[in-house]
Amino acid sequence: MNLLGLGATSDGLIRHRPASATSSCSRCRRAKLPSPAVCGKVASLMHDSPTSGSTPERVQLAVLSDRPAGTVASRRDNSPVRDSTRDSDRGAGAVASPMANPPASGSSTGRVQLSVLSDRLAREVRYLRLSLTDRCNYRCTYCMPERVEHVRRSELLSFEEIVALVSAFARWGVERVRLTGGEPTLRKDLERLVAGLVQIPTRRGRLGVAMTTNGERLEAVAGALHAAGLREVTVSIDSLSPERFRQITRRGNLGAVVAGIAHARRIGFTAIKLNTVAIRGFNDDELGDIAKFAWNHHAVPRFIEMMPMSEGQLFVPGEMMSAEQIRRAISLATQAPVEADDGEGVRGLGPASYFRVASGPFAGRRFGTIGAMTENFCGSCNRLRVSATGQVHGCLAHDDAADLKAALRSGDELAVPALLHTLLASKRDGHDFALDGSGGPRKAMITIGG
Repeated sequence: MNLLGLGATSDGLIRHRPASATSSCSRCRRAKLPSPAVCGKVASLMHDSPTSGSTPERVQLAVLSDRPAGTVASRRDNSPVRDSTRDSDRGAGAVASPMANPPASGSSTGRVQLSVLSDRLAREVRYLRLSLTDRCNYRCTYCMPERVEHVRRSELLSFEEIVALVSAFARWGVERVRLTGGEPTLRKDLERLVAGLVQIPTRRGRLGVAMTTNGERLEAVAGALHAAGLREVTVSIDSLSPERFRQITRRGNLGAVVAGIAHARRIGFTAIKLNTVAIRGFNDDELGDIAKFAWNHHAVPRFIEMMPMSEGQLFVPGEMMSAEQIRRAISLATQAPVEADDGEGVRGLGPASYFRVASGPFAGRRFGTIGAMTENFCGSCNRLRVSATGQVHGCLAHDDAADLKAALRSGDELAVPALLHTLLASKRDGHDFALDGSGGPRKAMITIGG
C-alpha cells in the first residue's frame, strides 16, 4: 500500500525514494540539511544517508526513536499529507517534532522520560478526540449557536501538524483517535489525513481511527475515506421525523443522512454507531424506533444525556433524560429486559456503557448510554480533546486549555511534552455539570470539539 507517497513496511518503518541514490531527499536538500537529517515527508522522520546503489532509504517516524532535537522544514511541496490550506497563510515557521521530554523539576539533566500520559490520579490517556474544524453545515440547538464567529483557516492545525502530534501521542500511549468537528467532512482532502493516521504505530499495533459526523455528506465522501483506511464512523441522528430533524439541526436533510448510513455499510464500514441526544418532550417517544433503525442498518445505537453547554443557554433541566430512563425506554420498546453487555466489558475505551436486550425478537442487540450527568465516568477518564485550533482540553466541562499549536510551532521540542505534563498535573477530579444547568464551560461545544 502506498502511504502518502511513501511505502509502509511490515516492520512499522516507512520508506521513500530520493531523487537519486547518492543524494539526500529533496526536502532535506531544499532545507540545506546534512544527511542523515530530519525529513519532513510525513511529520518528523529520520532517514539514513544513502549510498550509491543502495536500497530505498529507511525512514522511521520520529516517535519510534529518541533522537537529538532537530528542525523540520516547513512544507511547500506537493506531498499528499498536505491539506488545502497554504502554509504561507499560517504564519508558521518550522514544525518542531513533539518528541522531547518535559523538563524535570530538580533534575540534573533537565529532562524526564514522558513514556506515558498520566494525570495526578494515575488516569492514563489512551484516547484522543481531535476536532478538524469549527465549521458545520448544521446548527444543532445543543451544540452550536445560530450565529457563530469562525476562526480563520490559517489558525487551524495543518494535516502535517496533526500527524506529527498524533504520532507523538501514540508513542506516549494513545491507542485511538476520533476525528470530530464541527463537521469533519467539511475539511478538504480529509482522506489524505486518514491515510496518514491509520498507519501510525502504537504500543499494541496500529492506531485506531474513527470519525463522528452529522452524516449529510457521508454518501459523497465515504468511498474515499474507506479507501484511505477508515472503517469506523459514528453518525449523529436525533430524530427519524424529517420535521423534528430539521427543527433540531435547523437545516439538516434527514434523507441524506439515512442514505449516507446505508452507503457506508454497503461499501464495507465495519463499525457504525448512531449517536442520539435524548431529549424529554422532543424525541423521548422515538428512542425505541431509533434503536431498531440502527439495528436494521447493522449499527449500534448510543443515547446521550444532554449536558449544559454554552452557559446553559441551550439546556433545560426538565428536558434531560437520565441513562437509567433511557434504558427503561429501550426495554419498553423491545418488551424485554436489558442487561450489561459483557462482550467488551460494560465500558469500552470510549465514554459509553453498553447493554443488550436479554430476550425476545431483539435478543442480543446492543446499545450504549453515555451518562455524563447521572453516571459520570470521570474516575476512569482516559481522554484529551484537541480543538481545531490546537487547544488541548483535559475535560469538556471546563474552559481550562493549553495552546498545543503554539508549542508545536515554537520550534522548541521541549514545549509540547512540557505543556502536556503541566496540563495533566492540574487535570481536575471531575466535571462540575449540575442538573440545574449550572457549571460547565462558557463556550459552545462547537468551539471545543464534540
